[in-house]
Amino acid sequence: MEEREINQPAIFRYLFESLPVGVAYLDRDCRVALANPAFTSITGREMEEINRTENPPFGDREARSRILDILNSANSSSFEHICTRPDGERVHLRTWVHPLSSCHIVAQIICMDITKEEEKEAMLRSSHRTLEKLVSDRTSELKSKNEEMEWLLYTISHDLRAPLLTISGFLGFLKEDTRTGDTRRIEDDLRVIETAVNSINAMLEDTLKISRIGRILGSRECVPFADIVNEALTLTREKLVSRGVEVVVDADLPEVYASRIRAVEVLVNLIDNSVKYMGDQRKPQIHIGCKRNGEVVFYVRDNGIGIDPKHHSNVFRLFYKIDSRSEGTGSGLAIVKKIIETHSGRVWIESEPGKGCTVLFTLPVASREKSTDQR
Repeated sequence: MEEREINQPAIFRYLFESLPVGVAYLDRDCRVALANPAFTSITGREMEEINRTENPPFGDREARSRILDILNSANSSSFEHICTRPDGERVHLRTWVHPLSSCHIVAQIICMDITKEEEKEAMLRSSHRTLEKLVSDRTSELKSKNEEMEWLLYTISHDLRAPLLTISGFLGFLKEDTRTGDTRRIEDDLRVIETAVNSINAMLEDTLKISRIGRILGSRECVPFADIVNEALTLTREKLVSRGVEVVVDADLPEVYASRIRAVEVLVNLIDNSVKYMGDQRKPQIHIGCKRNGEVVFYVRDNGIGIDPKHHSNVFRLFYKIDSRSEGTGSGLAIVKKIIETHSGRVWIESEPGKGCTVLFTLPVASREKSTDQR
């Protein structure tokens, strides 16, 4: 069988030029003496341009310094770096440097474009961070919900105890009065028991209401705060008129991005509280407005009896009542606080005895973009 002559130089030339990775050979001046098409494609420079460049093969002083360090060590090594092409595009390269003992050629350079790999890794890292944040947020939310549930259970067990004890005690009286046939005292016993039962029912309804706020917030929308005020005033008109309360509303109120029904509920509760604690004020007045000092702060101010500072930290607790004889369950401000915090806002009071009370709170102010979208 006749042996065919193999042209090794031609084969190696073909292999060199068809390799998908960039390959170049450096001379003793650390200039590119030979490079394959993949190398010129990766670096974005033609062979003639590479030969004219002062800092070949990448036009990058840092990469040149790393190559020289490897050559001086006489050991093959690799490194990653960013190569900026003449058109400004930046590519991420992994470059291998192999020192050679030839008199004219001192190193073989192999470089691979790993930009896409880095982009994928960056996306994976970003996805991982996003997932970690999501898990952290959900864990924090679950912890908050558990703490809230514990707080509700404690509050219910604590505040329901009084009316339950009342019922229990008067059931004993009722048995005794029934045995003796004292009709008048039987009616009194039943009236007290009915009041205690109604109190328990009202407290349970308010507890259910506050537990639903976080889950059933209602859709948010951009709405003028003035519209929210007008709706709340309509719902409380009867109380305001019967007490003769003058209501002053600022003219320049912004739009808010909130659940309309919940925002109205906030104002209704605050207006009800102001009317309830007007005392014997001859000219009762409620002022609804906002102030701008770095952030928009809304307020409902009255000229009623005011609140002693020692109660300020407690008035937003569920079922807390400064005067145990006052009507209602004492949950109004707790509901207000829950709604405001669900909107990522804050609520607090400024008040002194005999000087009225101001409840201040924040709500997300609608941006122009959101307003435009809603319209």
